[in-house]
This record gives sequence, C-alpha cells and structure tokens, in this order.
Amino acid sequence: MGSIYISIFLISVICLLLLMLIPLNKQRKVEQRMKKYVQASQEDEVEKEEEEKRPLTALVQWLGKQLEGITFAKKWRDLLVHAGSTLTPSEFFAVRFLTALVMVVIAGLYNLHILFLIPIAFIGYMLPSIHMKRKIRKRLIRCSTQLSEALGTMANAMRAGFSFMQSMKLVSEEFPEPIGEEFAKTLRDIQLGVSVEEAFEKMLKRLPHKDLELTVKALLIQRTSGGNLSVLLETIQDTIRGRISVNDELNTLTSQGKMSSVIITLLPIALAGYLKLVNPEYFNVLFTHPIGWLMVIMACVNIVIGWIFIRKIVQIEV
Repeated sequence: MGSIYISIFLISVICLLLLMLIPLNKQRKVEQRMKKYVQASQEDEVEKEEEEKRPLTALVQWLGKQLEGITFAKKWRDLLVHAGSTLTPSEFFAVRFLTALVMVVIAGLYNLHILFLIPIAFIGYMLPSIHMKRKIRKRLIRCSTQLSEALGTMANAMRAGFSFMQSMKLVSEEFPEPIGEEFAKTLRDIQLGVSVEEAFEKMLKRLPHKDLELTVKALLIQRTSGGNLSVLLETIQDTIRGRISVNDELNTLTSQGKMSSVIITLLPIALAGYLKLVNPEYFNVLFTHPIGWLMVIMACVNIVIGWIFIRKIVQIEV
C-alpha cells in the first residue's frame, strides 16, 4: 500500500507543476512572434501541434532551465541537431527524467518489487534517446529519397534557364523536411554573407548523410574546376538511385533476421509475464532463492547479448 500512496503523491506533484507552469506560455507566445520575423513562416499544422503541447512543453522548459548549469556532452547536442529537434540538451535530459519518473509511478501502482522498478526506471530514462536515434534514422532515409528527386528538379530547372541558387530556392519551396528545410537554411546563410563552402559544411553537420556529402563535395569541386552542372547533378542522381535500390534489396533480404531478433528477445519476457499471471507461486520461486536470482541475471545477460549479435549480423552498410 505504501507504494500506491507514493505513486499518488508523485502524480499529484506533477499535476500541480503543470498548473503552476501554465503562465510560462506567455513567453512561448513572444518567441513564436519573433520567429515570424527571423525565420520563414511556419505551417498552420505545426502551430496547432505546439498549441496542444504547451503545458508539457512549459514543464520541460522549466526543468531544462534548472539544468542549464550542467555541462552536457557534445554528442547530445549533435544528436538533437541531426534529429531536427528544437530541444536543448538540458531540456532533453528533463524529458528523459520525466519519462523515467512516469514509468516508475505506473509500475508502482502495480506493486512491483523494487528490483523491478530499477530496470524500469533505466528503460524509461533510455527511451527518449532511443526514440531520437530512430527519428534520426528515419530522417536520413527520407533524405535519400528526397535528395535524388531534388537533384533531378535542380538539373531540369537549370536546363530551363534557372541559376544554381534559384534552383536551390525552388527545391526549398517544393520539397518537405528535411531536404526542403535544410536547403532553405543553407540559402539563408548564403544570403547573410556566409561563403558557399561554409554554408554547405553547416548543412552536412545538420544532416550527416553519405549521399548528401557526395553531392556537396561534387558541387564544391565543380565550382573550382568548372563543367556542365546539370549533367553532374543527373549523374549524382543516378548514383543515389542505384544505392537506394541496393539498400531496398538488402532490407528485403535481412527483414527476416530483424524480425527474428525482435521475437527472440521478447519471447522470454512474454513467457515470464504469462507465468506470473497464471501461476504466481510457481514463478515467485525465481525471486526467493539465490539460484533463481542467478538464473534471472544470466537470462537477462544472454538476451541482451543475443539481441546485439543478431542486430550486428543483419546490419549491412552500402
């Protein structure tokens, strides 16, 4: 019963914080008005999503400000930039803390043992970073498909009489995120006086994709050596399309292995949960005897090792 009272207390504290932090929305409104003059106009759907998430965003921003004094590793800043997130490292750490807290509270409502709460808190703490890495992976996949189409659009536009900068502007207006947004940021940097080479290097830091790196290097070399730029763009487009087709074929061939890694990893956990529900007395012996604890620890270690090995086997880079 004590854990239930603690969980109810924690939920009450979170609700009170949400109610107290609603006035911070005024600062958010000022920032949104300033962005209209500094950045390009935002879509109405994005603004509606921000309106719906304001209370939670205010809580994350408040916790992030409390953690501003902590020095975070550079990899977390790069991770957020690569994912296209507007969160700061301190706000991202606040999200991880809140996720772990919520999962511990939910687990406490089910009167789980303290030894279960520790790994649950760790899983909750790691979930935001896993989600962010998955978001980066999806963003890079979209970059591959959009980049080949963008290069074809630029080549056709230049044949029609457009300049290189005008063709980039066309791509920034016609293509969605990430290519459209990144091209728009690069154009904005060039218009503000940044050199073309430095603007493209910044784009590579924000979107570290091999195909984009190949394109940028080819464009920079063409600027110094000269040549037919539209033909060069079409050649790069054909190369990228070939790599995409090879990647799709590899994903098809390795899909069974990827699914096997998920099933093999979740099967022991699902079986343990089933035994806990059907016959708790039979299952609880694992947690009342030293040999049972040893078996649980060894099982967890073997599950993690097996999952890592299978993922390494099915991951093939092109």
